[in-house]
Amino acid sequence: MPTRRRPELARASVLAAVATIATFMLVGNVEGARQAVTDGASRAWHSIFGDHPQAELGSRMIVVLSSPSLADRIEAAPSKPGPSRQRGWVANIEAEQDAFLASLRERGIPITRDEVFTRTLNGFSATLDARAIAELDRNPSVIGIYPVRAVYPAEAEALRAPPVGAKAGVALPGFDGHGAKIAILDTGVAGQIAYAGRLRRGFDVVDHDHKPVPEASPADPARLETHGTRMAGLVAAVAPGAKIVPVRVVGWQQGQDGAFAQAGRGDQLIAGLERAVDPNGDGSVEDSATIALAALVEPFAAFTDSPEARAVAGATKLGTLVVAAAGNDGSSEIGFGSIGAPGGAPDALTVGAADTRQQVSVAQAWLRVGADTLSAGPVRVLGKANVPRELTLEVSGLLGPSLADPGQAPASQAAGSSLGDFFDTAGVSRVAGRGALVPADGASLEAKARNAKAAGAAALLVYGTALPSGALDIEAATALPVLALSGALGAEAMHALRQGRQVTAVLAPNGARANPGLDAVASFSSGGLSFDGRVKPDVVAPGVGLATLDPGADGSPHYATVSGSSAAAAVAAGAAALVAQARTGLSAAELRSVLVGSASPLGGAQPVTREGTGGIDPTAASTAELAVVPATVAFGRAGGTDWTSSQTMTVKNLSSRPLEVAFGLVPDQQGARVSFTAQPAHLSLGPGASSKVQLGVSATAQLGDGASGVIVVSATGARAARIPWAIASRPQGDALVDSVSLSNWQFSPSKSAPAVLAFRAGRAVSAPGGERIEPVGLLDLELWTPKGERLGVIARLRDLLPGRYAFGLTGRGPDGKVLAPGLYVLRLRAQPVDAADGTPPSTADTVFRIVNEQRSAG
Repeated sequence: MPTRRRPELARASVLAAVATIATFMLVGNVEGARQAVTDGASRAWHSIFGDHPQAELGSRMIVVLSSPSLADRIEAAPSKPGPSRQRGWVANIEAEQDAFLASLRERGIPITRDEVFTRTLNGFSATLDARAIAELDRNPSVIGIYPVRAVYPAEAEALRAPPVGAKAGVALPGFDGHGAKIAILDTGVAGQIAYAGRLRRGFDVVDHDHKPVPEASPADPARLETHGTRMAGLVAAVAPGAKIVPVRVVGWQQGQDGAFAQAGRGDQLIAGLERAVDPNGDGSVEDSATIALAALVEPFAAFTDSPEARAVAGATKLGTLVVAAAGNDGSSEIGFGSIGAPGGAPDALTVGAADTRQQVSVAQAWLRVGADTLSAGPVRVLGKANVPRELTLEVSGLLGPSLADPGQAPASQAAGSSLGDFFDTAGVSRVAGRGALVPADGASLEAKARNAKAAGAAALLVYGTALPSGALDIEAATALPVLALSGALGAEAMHALRQGRQVTAVLAPNGARANPGLDAVASFSSGGLSFDGRVKPDVVAPGVGLATLDPGADGSPHYATVSGSSAAAAVAAGAAALVAQARTGLSAAELRSVLVGSASPLGGAQPVTREGTGGIDPTAASTAELAVVPATVAFGRAGGTDWTSSQTMTVKNLSSRPLEVAFGLVPDQQGARVSFTAQPAHLSLGPGASSKVQLGVSATAQLGDGASGVIVVSATGARAARIPWAIASRPQGDALVDSVSLSNWQFSPSKSAPAVLAFRAGRAVSAPGGERIEPVGLLDLELWTPKGERLGVIARLRDLLPGRYAFGLTGRGPDGKVLAPGLYVLRLRAQPVDAADGTPPSTADTVFRIVNEQRSAG
């Protein structure tokens, strides 16, 4: 099974949003799992398509309220209420929120909401200070307060060119998606001729208007938002009869480097789901979208209790299937790590990317050191520009001082992310007419190729990348041959360059050849487990080098080729629309079930943690006679040879004939010591009937890194439904909270000059199949006396990704009052995300003393 090997963690794309909690004030930002995994692993957590911009989130939080949402009320009703009753319920929820906030204002805690949620969940987002969070956290009307995270399109930069990319090749003869409505939660969507007749009025969540069109970059008016239009083009190619409702939840964000990129926020994504289930915003969900496409990702944030996951569950209850991208961060096998949100939601149809291209471009390359040949053979052509003719090039490794870093050591190598890397300190190009050798370190290869072209390089040689042939799409104006070398070969060539030896490359065109990765999961596609131990992705779909539409400022047709799990999700959303047209009576959960249960394994013995149940197959889904809910099963973490677990699922007969149903378990790992039971072992289901089944598993031996596979639900004369399952291994290694320190162990109470509390939360570990992260589900900061009396919780954090956290300790207790002078113990108690299975919390203590102002001054 192919896995991604990442050489460095310094370019992690995890963005862990951390807020001020209770009487603590946030005084430092967190780079998520970035540094945490650098300290404990040698490979990098980064998107294969490069870094994401550091979006500005501030101390914005999402508050989830305990009062039921519209989705909850409709689900609990004996029969579906009409539009008038639905609007009344939404008005009541809004009034309840207004009254709740008014009560806080009376206590001197004003809160201004950014986004309001009433349909899919009951809550809101707002920028909250320490006192507001303290009051909210103690309020019985509040379920929890969660961080707002950054959201990004799960796609690479694409090439504007004639439509030469591969076609999705997903279809259902006789159906075009007519009657289905697909909400596209993304950037703005251009009114392209190819689907203009089916483009419906949408909504712009970012600008709060009804014009969800692509906007221009503030830095470059000629550069439009692209991702939403590209996704709409893929959806329209698969389901040309479906209606498209654009919902803009992503716009231009300025990163820390000053550049603008397309990004959004988690609360805006939830607001987009609110619009997907109620496109006209009148409070009735009678006009809800059949499918909501979220071809976006909050990297690594597969929390299943998050507001995003709750909103996906709410949308499902309201009849909207949420189709989400898995992410582009490779596989973590049977472990937590690479799946992002909202794809980690249990109710989302999460889609990974498969490579379905029949042929790929290759070049012939000979790499030589002096007269010695290091290698000779075909190499992947990563971009669209192939080697035009036979070339003999001297190779430059960007070593030593440069215009970008005049102080760089002679043996140090620049990565090529800056244009100045390619010039010496006098401003002379180091690569003009040469082959530029650069590492795949997680930074954007498109930027490196653009810089190499600008510096006059004849080719860019990238070593250590897992990017498949043709997946790197570069603007035509900056195109040059970009060729992939193995990590070992590149390192050997760099070693020779450091010794002052001459390295040359002889390159020649080699045309196209059969794609060695045909019908395999793309190496960049995220896979593994969400944070409840559930297999993700659910399915895969074509997602490499697909032809689609592109917005154009001049109004003329434009085209692009795209790669990424976002493209795969768009294809799957179109396929879901075809099945929805063919099977109009299915609920959203049943639609997801037949799509997952009927998918076809890709071959090559890939585990379900890479491909789910396989390639999406609308033809098989349209004839499925069994629906199984949930469509994936999480058995939790194995604790030893006497470990057991059980889950309940519902099997429904979708056919017009009686079915005799049986169950079986098929593991991915040969010799896996897992026993399986189903109670009852057989079902007799009449047409339209359903029944619950309890599935039990037990480990008869240590499972090592865990186990995974499919549960086969079969019936005579019917296509079996395949349900992915997994058993994760219990974490080993460091505690979930440690490295606790205080800037001053004794201090007087102060809001303006707090003592700084720093600690590390979560962890990341290396495993045979890749890095895995262990987030913190709940972190309580408890106040104790030295004699062991617990005074209460003064801070509570939820859903923390691994990272280093810093807070200001203001000297106030659980009730918000100033602490009396004396000695106190602060205990940090960190619970894992799956604490319900009995995994004990981690604790760490530190001592501090509260002194009065006079003593402190002395």
